[in-house]
Amino acid sequence: MNLDELLKEAITKPEKRSLFLQMLIKSDVYVICKKPVEQDKINGGISMELVTTQNPDGDIFIPFFTSYRSLQQFAKRYVHCYKLNCLRLFDLIQSANAVLNPNSFGKEFSSQELKSILMVARNLNIPAISMKEEETIEYRQCQKNVDHLLRPITRYLARQANVDSAYLVEMIRGCERPQILFVFDMNGNTRKLFFPLSKYMQSYTKSGDSLVFISLEEKAAKKAIEGIEPFYIRKKRFFER
Repeated sequence: MNLDELLKEAITKPEKRSLFLQMLIKSDVYVICKKPVEQDKINGGISMELVTTQNPDGDIFIPFFTSYRSLQQFAKRYVHCYKLNCLRLFDLIQSANAVLNPNSFGKEFSSQELKSILMVARNLNIPAISMKEEETIEYRQCQKNVDHLLRPITRYLARQANVDSAYLVEMIRGCERPQILFVFDMNGNTRKLFFPLSKYMQSYTKSGDSLVFISLEEKAAKKAIEGIEPFYIRKKRFFER
């Protein structure tokens, strides 16, 4: 049973909650950062600024996620993120409140809960596993037929004056299922393109499709499309020729 399945069980079955917490603190989780994570070359370690969210009562929480897919479902656009051991995260944010998988099968943790979990972990000699500071992500040409996505997205992009070209690759993070990454060479606000485009593409996705949008301005995008030809190039207008 994976962490997501155990989380769903723990919500309705109190006897599963202890097992869930044991698995959670030994697992890797994802957080959303306001800007790319930076390496501290002088003192070692990293520097990151985490985003926060509010619950319906107005309480402030730091969101974190069991998987990159859960993070994307929450963010609905490309965001800077970081992967680290859950216990290590709790140690970093123990004076704050946190929420796991908001807007889904999730759980809120108060700062007191985080401190209690850290105390139990110390008593049991459970270490916060130090992860590699840079996660390995694999990019490759798409291994399956995605014509059902390419046709509608090409029609949509043809109506967008600020998109010069678009690329398609598969992105694999660790052992997670491949995601379909669209990279756009564009001008202007990415949210104004990505948010309506994600809603438009919902009508054309099939079971198992997971779409991610990113601008070519992002450092990761340039690495992703090395050796890949664009599937879409905007036709030049008469005055551009």
